[in-house]
Amino acid sequence: MKKVIGLFLVILISTVTVFAQNGNRKGKKGDPSQRSEKMISELKLDDKQAAEFRKVEADFREQMKKERDAVKEDRQKMREKMIAMRTEKDAQIKNILTDEQYKLYQEKQKKSDSPRKKGHGRR
Repeated sequence: MKKVIGLFLVILISTVTVFAQNGNRKGKKGDPSQRSEKMISELKLDDKQAAEFRKVEADFREQMKKERDAVKEDRQKMREKMIAMRTEKDAQIKNILTDEQYKLYQEKQKKSDSPRKKGHGRR
């Protein structure tokens, strides 16, 4: 009986450990395409705006990946490049959205950026 209880406890502990380690490593953000779709629905974009928004987001993700691979060593250079790329993306999105939608977009971006700026981001 003691062996069965011991075995059950070992299985229970290992299961909990596996599930704890299998958490979303990307934080609360989730999949980038899911975030884009959520933003599209929250901003109530029409079909044309949604298509352009998806294209800008996809291009931005692809460009970010290339830049990360290109400047792995020089973090300051990478940071400057990322800021410039975000500014460019922001300008493109501003051209797609109406003024009202853009204000809402900025509010949502500020909310999603706040944990990183407080030191709770990726480490």
